[in-house]
Amino acid sequence: MCSCSTDRTNRPFLQLNRVSIGYHSHGHPHIVQSDLTLTAREGELIALIGKNGCGKSTLLRSIASLQPIWSGNILLNGKDIHTLTPKKRARLLSIVLTGQESVASFTVRELIAIGRDPYTGWLGSLTEEDQQVIDRAIAMTYLEGFGERNIHELSDGERQRVFIARALTQDTPLILLDEPTSHLDLPNRINIMLLLQKLARETGKTIFISTHELETAMQVADKLWLMEQGKGITVGTPEDLVLNGSFDIVFRHPSYEFDKEYGSFVVQKQLDKRITTQVSHPDGLMARWTTKALSRKGWRIAADAPLQLMVDEEQNRWVVNSGNRQVVSHSIDEMLRSLSEMD
Repeated sequence: MCSCSTDRTNRPFLQLNRVSIGYHSHGHPHIVQSDLTLTAREGELIALIGKNGCGKSTLLRSIASLQPIWSGNILLNGKDIHTLTPKKRARLLSIVLTGQESVASFTVRELIAIGRDPYTGWLGSLTEEDQQVIDRAIAMTYLEGFGERNIHELSDGERQRVFIARALTQDTPLILLDEPTSHLDLPNRINIMLLLQKLARETGKTIFISTHELETAMQVADKLWLMEQGKGITVGTPEDLVLNGSFDIVFRHPSYEFDKEYGSFVVQKQLDKRITTQVSHPDGLMARWTTKALSRKGWRIAADAPLQLMVDEEQNRWVVNSGNRQVVSHSIDEMLRSLSEMD
């Protein structure tokens, strides 16, 4: 089936044309990125990633018009955002910032309802249509039954879903989130990322997040904007950026490396001890986790080592041989202790 020109994913909604961003430092302009020309399409979840200080938050705040840009222009649906009135801009983009505070007396529903401010009259009265928009946002963020609870009675993960619901209630084509998972535990970090992926797919909104959750972002984002300090942004699908070596360039560091096969970062360890291994199933889980454990303890696998380790997956055991001595272990912990005694 051919792609038609009316397909929403073929239309750039956000456009940056030769944009330079930065801030004032001691009264002087400090440019962190320059000459950025980029586009984002409707219905995409985009993750902005890069090392600290490269300008991720500055870019998000610049797109949201919370701070000025130094040059170029930013278009939303073909309109220059800096020429729009605050009310018109509030109907095109919403933003969820890190560490947002809320008034203690607000209930969940009251806080979410604030998202309707760009659409209500000067009295702020909510119509039946406004209430329906709020109900849909609550349902989409799994907050049914939370409406009358005080915002400070919620967990961090629940509170973050409330702020996302408020952005949904604002009903903008573009939603920006700055480090939405930075203060959450692992289950909530993953759940928030999956929720944002679901919302982008089901609502057709462009959802843009800055994040340090690189490995999770690679699994849920449609596109990555890979930012390198002072060197611009590389855009692509996560898989393309792995294959073309972009991650190796941006995240190169002597203490770790990016594993292209598994899509994860591996800490570089000092391997100053040698061991020979014999493995019954080289591709099995026992072999893989044994290799990780050996590396963590400073062991390097070598063909001519004085110690020999047999990994026997059939009998779930590890056998260490050193000269005439043999030690059989039934856990990695036992095996490592036997190695430390023989070393």
